[in-house]
Parts: sequence; structure tokens; C-alpha cells
Amino acid sequence: MSKKGALVIGLVVLLLVGVAFAGNSLNLSTNALQGKNIGFVQLTLGTTYHAAMSDRFVELAKEYGANFNQVVSANRSAAEQLALAEDLIAKGVDILILNPVGDEIVPSVAALCAQKNVPLFCVDNTSPGEGYVYVGIDNFAIARAIGRFVADFMGGKAKMVYVRSTATDTGCPALRFGGIMGGISDQGEIKGYDIIDERYAVVDVGESEGMLQMEELLAANPQIDVVIAHHDAQALGALTAIRNAGRKDVKLIVGFDGELRMLEEIKEAKNGKNGPALATGLNSPTMIAEITLQVINDKLQGIAVRDCYYIPVIGISYDNVDEYMSYGF
Repeated sequence: MSKKGALVIGLVVLLLVGVAFAGNSLNLSTNALQGKNIGFVQLTLGTTYHAAMSDRFVELAKEYGANFNQVVSANRSAAEQLALAEDLIAKGVDILILNPVGDEIVPSVAALCAQKNVPLFCVDNTSPGEGYVYVGIDNFAIARAIGRFVADFMGGKAKMVYVRSTATDTGCPALRFGGIMGGISDQGEIKGYDIIDERYAVVDVGESEGMLQMEELLAANPQIDVVIAHHDAQALGALTAIRNAGRKDVKLIVGFDGELRMLEEIKEAKNGKNGPALATGLNSPTMIAEITLQVINDKLQGIAVRDCYYIPVIGISYDNVDEYMSYGF
């Protein structure tokens, strides 16, 4: 792949492709969701990503007549999420969906659901495991592809900074970081690519947090080539901080998710002609909601379901951004 090559990865079609790329509604031959009580323990509503996921769940539940009860973690606490799950189960939910604060909470919730015979579906911020169905992104695969793009774009070396998630987030950060570094090593020697600094988000992983993190990183580091951000929202905040500071040294910013504003900035940047180049990986919250409810519908009918459903693994850069603008949220 050339420096200007599109960041494109083969599709991982371990999912209901028809649902993931469908229009507005699910493809249900039988609606088993009608009248069912579905509980959702959401991680946060403080980011565009999580709000979009919740909105899509609510829209689809209403469309198909399910009773959807969403509760939201106020402080990213595993203990709080467990208590919220216990409360929903006590209220008699038929299905529980969990977007966990981190991997450590999942076994406890899975055990609780098993005791009460409530099927558990985990989305987004964890990985496949025992006792639940996972719907989300293959974090390592998409991060590895982004790492390859970083190495290809930079051509052998870079001073990199990491705009991290919160310190309490033990779900996908390790997979994303490991994937990026693995992808860089796929393209040659990794020794030229140094993580020179990093900052954790203090409260949440939104745009304002990303801007604050980047402001600190800019103040502490006179030369930065690449910014790695845990979410697109943080990447957008970092871009704002770079622009406000008038810094010209940053050549590339990469994120995750596929937010519409990130896609617009990728297009506007023209692969580095108008400020830093940008790239991201598709982690569609609306696709995750759609696939989850499709699989729940199958489960409620007694149809065998798999343990893991990934959305397609797609990387987005300037050369292919027009193909995926419609998936922005």
C-alpha cells in the first residue's frame, strides 16, 4: 500500500451482513421482540458514540414493540454496573444487554444472569467470552490495520503520543494499543516508532476531554508526529487543540468509531494537504444495536445463535472516505 493508499481491510463477515448494511429496520421474518422486557446497562451517554448506540436501541425497541429499560453508569464503576444489572433482573427483564465499564465486571454479571436464567448480551467495550453473546468490533484487527496505515504513511519513524481512555477502562484499550503497535511492526521495524507521551481521560472520552489531553501533550512535547486517540471524539478534540496552538509538526491523527465529523475532517484534510491527515476505523454503534436486536430476536425464537458477532472490519482514510460517509453518526 502506498502512502496515499486507502486504509482498507478485508471484511470480517462473522455477522449478519444484511443487518449491518441494511437500511432503517431489522430484517425479521418473525417479530419475537414484541412485548419482551429488555434491560440495557449502558456505560455512558457522555459521548456521541454511546448516545448514538442508545438512541438506535430505543428506536428499534419502539418499532418492534419491546419494552426497553435503559440505565446508565454515572461514574464508570464496576460495582455500580453490577448493582444496576441486579436491579434490572429483579424487575423481571427477559434479556439483559451490558456495555461494560471493563472486562472485570463481565464475569460477575454473567454469573448473575446464569443464576436467574436471563440471557446476557455484551456489546462494545469488552471481548468474546464465556456466558454471554458478544456483539461489537474486533478491536485488535481494526487497530492492527490502523497501525499498518501509520507505518505506511510515516515511512519508518515517528514520535507518537497516545490520547487514552479513562484509567478505569479495562475493556478494549489494551487490544487497540496492541493492535496498533502490531500493525506498525507488520510494515517493518517498530523501533523507529516511539510512544513519547500519553494522557488518560479524567472523566469521559468525549471531545472536550480529548482537547484537554492534547493541550497537555502539546505543552510537554515540542515535536509530535502522530496522535493516537482512543475514540474519534478525542481525536477531534486533539485536532482542535492542535489548530488552536498553531502546531504544524503533527502529521497524522488516528481514531476509532467513524463519527460523521471525523469523516468530514478526513475528507477536508486531503491526506495531509490541509493540516494533519486523519484516519479511523469503523465501529458503528448503530450497527451494533441492530445486530444485537436481530440476534436477540433469534434467541427468543429458540434459534441457535453464535457466541460472537463482529461488525465488518473497515478502515477509513482519505482515499475511501466517500464510501462510508453514510455510516457516520
